[in-house]
Amino acid sequence: MEELKPHGITPSYVVHWRDEKELYLNSTIDNCFFQSVEDAWSGKGFPDNNAPIPLDEEQLKSIAWYESQALIMMGRLDPTEVRMTTATRQYFFRDLVGHWLSVIQEKDIQLVVSPSIPHRVFDYALYIACKIKSIDFLSFQLTPFGSNSLMIPNIEGMPEIHADYQGELEKPSEEVLNRVNQILADYKIAIPDYMKAHAKNNKSFLKPIKKLYNSLSRNLREGNVYKFKQPNTYWAKFGYMPFENNMGWLEYSKVKLCHALKVKQLEKAYSKIVSTHWDKSAPYIFVALHYQPEETSCPTGGSYADQLLIIQLLNEVLPLNINIIVKEHKSQFYRDQEGSAGRSKLFYNRMSAISQRIYFDSVDSDPFALIDDAIATVTVSGTIGWESAIRGTPTLNFGRAWYEGMPRVFRIRSKSDLANTLPKLNDFKTKDLHNEILHFHKLLEDRFINATHYKSFVGKNDVSIKDSIQTLKNAVLSHSKGKLTQ
Repeated sequence: MEELKPHGITPSYVVHWRDEKELYLNSTIDNCFFQSVEDAWSGKGFPDNNAPIPLDEEQLKSIAWYESQALIMMGRLDPTEVRMTTATRQYFFRDLVGHWLSVIQEKDIQLVVSPSIPHRVFDYALYIACKIKSIDFLSFQLTPFGSNSLMIPNIEGMPEIHADYQGELEKPSEEVLNRVNQILADYKIAIPDYMKAHAKNNKSFLKPIKKLYNSLSRNLREGNVYKFKQPNTYWAKFGYMPFENNMGWLEYSKVKLCHALKVKQLEKAYSKIVSTHWDKSAPYIFVALHYQPEETSCPTGGSYADQLLIIQLLNEVLPLNINIIVKEHKSQFYRDQEGSAGRSKLFYNRMSAISQRIYFDSVDSDPFALIDDAIATVTVSGTIGWESAIRGTPTLNFGRAWYEGMPRVFRIRSKSDLANTLPKLNDFKTKDLHNEILHFHKLLEDRFINATHYKSFVGKNDVSIKDSIQTLKNAVLSHSKGKLTQ
């Protein structure tokens, strides 16, 4: 942050992880307010004189669609789906937007920089406040290439890559090329690291005990007494706003148990609709469901965060002879994830009732086998769409994806988009586009921001903190040149 001061950009408000508090308090930044991520999750920790600015009817109309996204997002605060009513969620979101409007006004904020796509309600409310005030909001889209991300000024679309595939086709770096080649191999080789970690954690019965022991030991060493007084959670209590949360360990344990039981019930409900035999020789579209709740579907998917809507549109527009094969995301049933907040028995009941040509495949089936035989792969923004296009099967994205614009990838926003795209699928399925896809990756790589700026990047050790700071400084300055008041 201090690297920007000589360039006329002075940080005035920082949201940081609580265990990094001393780092920020010992900085030399003047007149900067610090708020912890943990407090922000609950809607507290704002300046003492910060009162939410109320929204009028015209403002509420202008953000109504975004508010609907925020209500879905708040499932993460309520994994049992019974603790936060719709009214409570609406009150909370509007309060958050009002708080951020007050902060923007008091601090004269002209630019917001977020390390990830805003998806944790408090940062999404900040994004909406910035839209109301016409303030730039820079965020970083993660990619599967180490600590490389893409800086985007608008979370509703990716910056367009203009590629001339008629000229000389270039190749990306060895690192990117190796990752692409992995996708052409067996799925066990290509499986993403985060999926391996999720699976490992889910299989280990000792993992929760080790995690608790390590957490207790670390907090004793660091003196983080706050974690012993009450659980470090953003889950809401029934009948209370999140910032009124004083959940004790007993209630926290009860919610954890309810969450685990619900995940088990959902897994059982899905297993009942799985089709043990379906005609794989018949033409089909493969729909890979997203794990929810998560940024990759909300807000990245917009209205299509409701994945039932995708299935309904496919069923209406696709020719009757094409089946729809649906595969649930394996992480949805992992007990250490928040899957109970992203599904319900009603979700599976409604989806299975849409049409008799919809079949459900096991979460353990090989996704590459489904991809290779499909007419197209359907996803909101998932990595599986990128994998599908590389392997030769067209991808239909119903949300913004980091690989948007890649050959064989089609962005679907409407029924007409879907209808107009269907006749093109066969040509893109049979056409050799490997060199064009590599060229796209080269152009994509030219836009990479190689920096450790997000917690999931920590430990990858592919870029130093010093280099990260310089890269991020250059990126922000490049965007902000001539826009900010000096």
